[in-house]
Amino acid sequence: MELLHKGFDALELAYAVHLPAKFMPKLQNAKQKAMDNGQPVTVSLDGLEFNVASTGARGGYAFRCDTGSDGEIWFLKQPSTNDPWGVRMSVSAIQCALHGLAGVKQRLESKFQRLGVPLRYGQESIARVDFALDFMMPDFGLKGDNFVMNSRFSRMTHADITEYREAGTSGRITGVTVGKNPGRQVIVYDKRAEVLKKGKAHWPIIWNKAREAQGLPPIDLNDRETSQIWRVELRAYKKHLKEDWGVATWWQLQEKLPKIFFSLLTDIRYTTPTPDKTRHRWPEHPLWTQVRSELHGKLSEMKSFATEGAVKECLHAERDDMLRAMIAGSLIALAAHRNIELANLPAFTRNAAEEFITMFRDHPAKTERKLSIAKGKLT
Repeated sequence: MELLHKGFDALELAYAVHLPAKFMPKLQNAKQKAMDNGQPVTVSLDGLEFNVASTGARGGYAFRCDTGSDGEIWFLKQPSTNDPWGVRMSVSAIQCALHGLAGVKQRLESKFQRLGVPLRYGQESIARVDFALDFMMPDFGLKGDNFVMNSRFSRMTHADITEYREAGTSGRITGVTVGKNPGRQVIVYDKRAEVLKKGKAHWPIIWNKAREAQGLPPIDLNDRETSQIWRVELRAYKKHLKEDWGVATWWQLQEKLPKIFFSLLTDIRYTTPTPDKTRHRWPEHPLWTQVRSELHGKLSEMKSFATEGAVKECLHAERDDMLRAMIAGSLIALAAHRNIELANLPAFTRNAAEEFITMFRDHPAKTERKLSIAKGKLT
């Protein structure tokens, strides 16, 4: 059993502040343009760029603003004296992994400072925190019946995640979730399968940086026998944090989080079955023992070995591949629509490129506007 990564995977919180009223017209204008164009529109607020969506969110949030795949999503309300909670945000898993809880806190406070929003102690409210641990375990087989839990918890099984190269692996459990929002959850699932299916290419970078630090070779995800990675994810939601532990602020979260997760691991255990008919006496599986041991120390300071630059470069290359595949697919669809034969496809592609160049040249204002929008979306 080899630990490849441990760190925060998600963070949601709200602040009892509002962005300055001077930003509202710019945000409203961007939102209207996003509605007209069907794409997010980028605005700069005192040097910070936000991709403004065409819709807001439930709870009175007028604006939904994304700062990028390694940033946050900000949900903003119009300033009002009747509702102090004007900002809610969801921090990306990448940022959590790269900077840790302490680093995320520092980055958010720096952004508020640049926006001219003073923060005071206790103006935040933590709504969700996830902590993830990734283990290389080639011989591990997940069994739902091995979970032993307090009767307070409900149990549900994830739908199977289809293997990248092994469709039809019937009878193999790839994920189990115990618990539910708004309380707390434990999830164990096949992280390798998810990465291969969803193309989350930053995770191999993070895992390989950890192996590099130990003098080990990189992982070959194409070889399942040597790259079977399982994730244990611990989740605590607002109701559990606030009502059971009195946690709302950064300081309270930092102080109590180890106890919160240790309690979760005690109430929901993955075990090794024995002939004993009393399931609660089954011993803890070595995976659970290892997870428990990895939670010692200052959780808020834990972060990945990978650098932000390396992950950003990977995400850029991943999106480049996706866009090229989309363009190729569209060209083939256009060729089929025009009844082009396979042998004539190269000539058709060259002619299509000339058509697009002419279209861009004939409509420069429209082309410039769409390029600007696309650049904003890729920020």
